[in-house]
Amino acid sequence: MTWRSTGVAAATVPVGGKREITVDGRSVVIVRLSDGFFGLEGICPHLGGMLVDGTIDRDGVVCPEHGATFEVRTGAVRCDPDGIEPPQGAVPPLQRFPVRQTGPMLEIDA
Repeated sequence: MTWRSTGVAAATVPVGGKREITVDGRSVVIVRLSDGFFGLEGICPHLGGMLVDGTIDRDGVVCPEHGATFEVRTGAVRCDPDGIEPPQGAVPPLQRFPVRQTGPMLEIDA
């Protein structure tokens, strides 16, 4: 993997906010928490919900389609769409991508 520009200025993503970018043809959502920026695959593996349209709940991102919740920092499943706690649920974790700020801009390792 290699660091590349996202085209996103850090100042445009508020704490608790998110932005979608495309990396090699696939959706990645960048989320800003109080301790930094985090990149996750942007499509929920359950039924394809666009996570950029979901909500941020504490340090999790909630899929707008069926409510699967993923930890922003790790991509781990917090709760699957049926409310089943992992590891019993059927939803796999999200792929995670490191994000860093270089000057005013964000870069992603993807």
